[in-house]
Amino acid sequence: MFSPTIFSMRFAWFFVLFISFWPWEKDQNQVKKSSFEIPQDVQLLKVVRVALFYEEPKIVIHAPSSYEVKEFPGNKTLVQGQASADLAIRPEASGIQLDGTVYPISGLRITSQSKEVQVAGKKYHNAIQVLKNPAGSLTIINEVDVEDYLKGVLPWEANPQWPVEALKAQAVVSRTYALFKNIENKDFSFTLGSDVGSQVYKGKSIEHSLSNQAVEKTSGEILTYHGKIFPTFFHSTCGGRTTRADTQWKIHEHPSLKGVECPFCQGSKYFSWKTEFSASEIQKLLAKKGHSISGLHDIVPKDVDISGRPHSFTIKHSGGSLVLPANDLRLALGPDQMRSTMIQVEKKGETFIFWGHGWGHGVGMCQFGAKRLAELGYKHQDILRYYFPDSEIRDLDEFPQAAAHTSASTQSKGNVFNRWYQGVKSYVEDL
Repeated sequence: MFSPTIFSMRFAWFFVLFISFWPWEKDQNQVKKSSFEIPQDVQLLKVVRVALFYEEPKIVIHAPSSYEVKEFPGNKTLVQGQASADLAIRPEASGIQLDGTVYPISGLRITSQSKEVQVAGKKYHNAIQVLKNPAGSLTIINEVDVEDYLKGVLPWEANPQWPVEALKAQAVVSRTYALFKNIENKDFSFTLGSDVGSQVYKGKSIEHSLSNQAVEKTSGEILTYHGKIFPTFFHSTCGGRTTRADTQWKIHEHPSLKGVECPFCQGSKYFSWKTEFSASEIQKLLAKKGHSISGLHDIVPKDVDISGRPHSFTIKHSGGSLVLPANDLRLALGPDQMRSTMIQVEKKGETFIFWGHGWGHGVGMCQFGAKRLAELGYKHQDILRYYFPDSEIRDLDEFPQAAAHTSASTQSKGNVFNRWYQGVKSYVEDL
């Protein structure tokens, strides 16, 4: 049993957590910042929160050694175990059920003595948070040091057999991007996803010795511009030139994200490609994205930038015309088919032929270009400065621990980030 007062307080926690849950629920029309000051607590910044699963009806989490389950947010111990265990968790109307007992809580945090927790058969470093969603399902979050996080990213996002300088460049780019998102999404329950919407992250299970070395040899290195961190985007193959970030997304212009010539990715099999769709196929795919048209008869690129990528496409059909941002059309047709927006469109009868170059959005570091530069003998510092002009490589620990630029929201007594800070502070102190 529990008192109505305690339940009301817990319901308030539910509400606050719900309204701050999803990073992508931010105003989609808002132009995002392209740089941030490094916040006050650098050690805390190094701990990222990665959503592994969303909308799960239930989950079983394996603790391979003695373990502890605490309420989250908060620090109240719910369960302690002296041996390995499988913990069955499911949402209930009044809270969360853990191994048959319902607790009136909005979330919990699981740690083990071995500093490893397993979810869906995959191993993850440090701690797992389980949070109840507004719809009554569960989101599973890995709370992990950024260096361990990178070891679960690089083997998927890059080839561990590539030259070490290319892997080191990837490590710095992935670290910078993760920490940028950690700042940008600080008021949300998690700061990164584990799929292509952020960086693909597979945890401890896919770690590779060669990519681990690249992470360790660049430990703490990030890219900045005039002392501020910025989003270091990357993609597979640029197709001859990278492009500006602010032409691809609603983000403020940034001096290091304006694009550069890149003749180094010609060895990629995606440097040039061709794909075809019938008019009816395109209409069906657009309809799935909420754009119902009929009688498609032309697709015209608009506002082509210096890299050869249009900002948008005009879709001409029997009912008029539809203007779509270039990346929206790419995602509608499927990024595995329409691999980039650096394309020319040709129509033959009822068939549209797309002649393209590159794979990915084309912003930031071209991975196949970085690979070739490493093969030519360039160091990772050279590669990074080439793809991110005027940027600086800094060690995260060089930044003052008491910066004057910490935002008011980070210090706010009530926001999710500050509550999470209190819950994880003991782990940070052990790093």
